[in-house]
Amino acid sequence: MREENTAGAWTDADIRFMQQALSLADKAKGLTFPNPAVGAVVVKNGAVVGKGATSPCGGPHAERNALKQAGGKARGAVLYVTLEPCCHVGRTGPCTGAIIDAGIRKVVASVRDKNPLVNGKGMALLAEAGIEVCTGLLEQEAQRLNEDFFFWITHRRPWVSVKLAMTLDGKIADTSGDSRWITSVHSRAFVHDLRRKHAAIGVGRTTLENDNPRLTVRHGKTGNPVRIVFSSKAYAPPNSYFVRTAGKKSRSILVVRGGRNRSRHMLDNGVEVWRTAAADWKGSLRGFLRTAYEENIPSVLIEGGARLASAFVEHGLANRVYLMYANKILGGGAEGLAFERPLALSRCIYLDNMEISTFSGDVVITGIPVRR
Repeated sequence: MREENTAGAWTDADIRFMQQALSLADKAKGLTFPNPAVGAVVVKNGAVVGKGATSPCGGPHAERNALKQAGGKARGAVLYVTLEPCCHVGRTGPCTGAIIDAGIRKVVASVRDKNPLVNGKGMALLAEAGIEVCTGLLEQEAQRLNEDFFFWITHRRPWVSVKLAMTLDGKIADTSGDSRWITSVHSRAFVHDLRRKHAAIGVGRTTLENDNPRLTVRHGKTGNPVRIVFSSKAYAPPNSYFVRTAGKKSRSILVVRGGRNRSRHMLDNGVEVWRTAAADWKGSLRGFLRTAYEENIPSVLIEGGARLASAFVEHGLANRVYLMYANKILGGGAEGLAFERPLALSRCIYLDNMEISTFSGDVVITGIPVRR
């Protein structure tokens, strides 16, 4: 079995077909939790004869959807797929069996599935059946697309992204507390796309009380993430959108620091209360992440406020940060990031694999936080 291919060995057609598969996967992101978002394209004689993406959890995987569309044309064709096909029985049968039965002659996968139930076994089964297999085409793009799933399945903990919209001097609000709107409408559209790609959105109770956010996705047709509010007490304003639509738009969860044990219960208004069994920030956030894993929530986007976002970053619980800087300077106001214990320069946090993009004058910096 060929496990890797060099960049020079891929043809322009190979790259084009895998880019189509990645686009299909990206469009499915946010609809497949806790499963990864996968795209697949069936190609015969240089033409696409079938394509598909992962269905919502419990439905067919991308490979089966693409094979169904291809029908009999799949025999002797090439399958491009963004993730190694599964070989185990879950809510659906293994995709490897469907690929073999369809008569596919070659499978090109971007990246191995890090799920211990797969992790190379899927490609090995296909090779044993006489199918040519190779991996590594646009691997970095495929890895980035499902970085949350890979972390969740191997670390048994949700992936956490932290997003902060700030001025150039690092303020998230002016001295009066006004924060609407720091960034541009184009940046806010980017944020809604981030929401779409996460299983849950989290804010602090102060943000809930001051802004009454909807915590929904309003750009594009998609489901809404689970809404989470972090608090020191089991209370949320009854007239807030978070409470009024609990269990309707999506789940509304109030994460409360403390309690004798980690526990979960439902209030009469439909809000779920999770107690973390720890009063300190680090212990409480770890307790939350354990409960979220048990509840099959693979990823969380933390949107504020500053204290909550800072706690996740300071205690090493943020997997990726999105720092969005508007072309504005205030000279005072609320700080975006402020640790309880500020770091020395020699022990600072830096961003690995940093990416920079712009939206109507705003600058977005994202990367993996690493402490020296």
